[in-house]
Amino acid sequence: MKSYFAYTRVSTVKQGDGVSLEAQHDAIDEYARRHKLMVSAWYEEKETAAKRGRPVFSDMLRSIRSGKADGLIIHKIDRSARNPYDWAAISELLDEGIDVRFVHESLDLTSRGGRITADIQAVIAADYVRNLREECLKGIEGRLKQGLFPFSSPIGYLDQGPGKPKILDPERAPFVRQAFELYATQQYSFLALIKELNRRGFRNRGANQ
Repeated sequence: MKSYFAYTRVSTVKQGDGVSLEAQHDAIDEYARRHKLMVSAWYEEKETAAKRGRPVFSDMLRSIRSGKADGLIIHKIDRSARNPYDWAAISELLDEGIDVRFVHESLDLTSRGGRITADIQAVIAADYVRNLREECLKGIEGRLKQGLFPFSSPIGYLDQGPGKPKILDPERAPFVRQAFELYATQQYSFLALIKELNRRGFRNRGANQ
């Protein structure tokens, strides 16, 4: 029986990007049983596929090229790559005769029609990421034009919830003012400034003292 690597991915540690690792695992496991394939190793990654050179993905490619598996099973095309570089790496595996299968897409990747369909889906996945990035930037720009800071509050300010302006932190804001005033005297380096603020009672968020 031929051995296969199985690759699962979500975009971040905190969110499942639509399909959880468990759901991907179950779908691949069922696919392997149905097609009588043996999964010899599982590769799990919590990183966006838009990023080139993901460590687990790269390690998997090296291992499969070294002959440690006969093929690769992935849940969907967009689980493997949303950038042209990593999709090219998958295509090279196919060109080298390595059996690559996608559970969600019923494609014959040994045929010209299956390959071009997969290529189109990979391009669509990459375009989805580009569009998502543009929309996120538009949203950030819109918030800034409204006078809102669309990120976690910096030191000296407090969050009031989504869509609301930051307010001064009554505990830390005075220390921020002191930091600028002390640094303006040109008598403090950054390290000396930190030590002085610490001496005056300033603590980082989450500090116990």
